[in-house]
Amino acid sequence: MSTSIESVSARVHDAVAAYAQALDAGRIGDLADLFWPDGVAEIAGIGTFEGQEAIREGYASFVPTQPQLHLVANTVVTSWTEDEATAVSNLAFFQRGDSGWAVQLVGRYDDTLRRQNDEWRFQRRVTTFQP
Repeated sequence: MSTSIESVSARVHDAVAAYAQALDAGRIGDLADLFWPDGVAEIAGIGTFEGQEAIREGYASFVPTQPQLHLVANTVVTSWTEDEATAVSNLAFFQRGDSGWAVQLVGRYDDTLRRQNDEWRFQRRVTTFQP
């Protein structure tokens, strides 16, 4: 089966967007399902979660208590094969408080995604923050 960069890029963008949507809605189970069973989520200054159950438990402390929004932009597929892709994205995290929406942090995602059959999931997601 031949996989084009356009097809890979579309699937990577879908996974990146699904992650942000699930995180902002507090759907931690859906977020963990975006990773392979042996997937890894590494968040600078917070921790590394290995495996879906650890990801589910680790992200449970991130369930929103007020409206929030992760804006992810400039996603670029940096390398790809038929079964694996790496990508980098910029992110800005907003929360809504009494005075409206405010940027809480900016950062970057460095991703490795793997494909099995027609399903692309995160193998590793590294989140870093900009000072």
